[in-house]
Amino acid sequence: MTSDPELIRLLIVDDDIDLLDVTARALSRQGFDVTAAEDGAHAIELVRERPFDVVVLDVRMPGMNGEEVFRVIKRIVPNVPVIMLTGHGTVQQAFKISREGVFEYLTKPCDVDKLVKVARRAVHETRAEPAATDSVRVLLVDDDVEFTETLSMTLTRRGFNVVAKTCGADALAAIGDGAFDVAVVDLVMPDMDGLELLKRMKRSQPGVEVLMLTGHPSVRQAIEGLADGAFDFLVKPPSIDTLVAQLRRASAASRGREPPPPP
Repeated sequence: MTSDPELIRLLIVDDDIDLLDVTARALSRQGFDVTAAEDGAHAIELVRERPFDVVVLDVRMPGMNGEEVFRVIKRIVPNVPVIMLTGHGTVQQAFKISREGVFEYLTKPCDVDKLVKVARRAVHETRAEPAATDSVRVLLVDDDVEFTETLSMTLTRRGFNVVAKTCGADALAAIGDGAFDVAVVDLVMPDMDGLELLKRMKRSQPGVEVLMLTGHPSVRQAIEGLADGAFDFLVKPPSIDTLVAQLRRASAASRGREPPPPP
């Protein structure tokens, strides 16, 4: 990583030369020090030769595709954040590659302002000291294995100490040791629904704050959950920034501190 806190050295890789040129120019106008590569082999050479703070990488390219290039880059410089761009993305593909450490997965054509924000956030989080969140202990409970693995890795990269479970029984066994500040619980699970798990968690460990995730929010469920001690309800899949902010607030409440204001 470069030592200049204001300079962001960005490598963008795309075989669409016209799009590559337009995007590189737009990012340069936003203050990035941009290097462009038209294929994966050239990108790998550049990564070996000089430092970059963030890499923006197209998935579909001739020769080495984006996923192959990504894996090589991460072997060379494990800590560099990589943003993947694709016009042919699927949810399954996003889950698969995110589990391997991609910072963000964006679909093409990507709004340049959005790309700028994600790139700056990637660099900021990579440079940031993890001390603010590395002691926050999170229990993540969801029967969707791919979602759980992806969210667990994302929160770990943000500095949280995460343990993931895929059923209510395992979650209750884990939380019984009192080793968590916050639990993130899916509302709908086959063995035990989230509201029942919430009740049992609060009986076992009243000091643990619980964030509920739901893909189908309802007023009745929200009222019932809040009455039973839920810290908040978030719609699934949650915005990572919102989830991180609520985890910090919930952790502060769990430890008896004044929570920061809501996002």
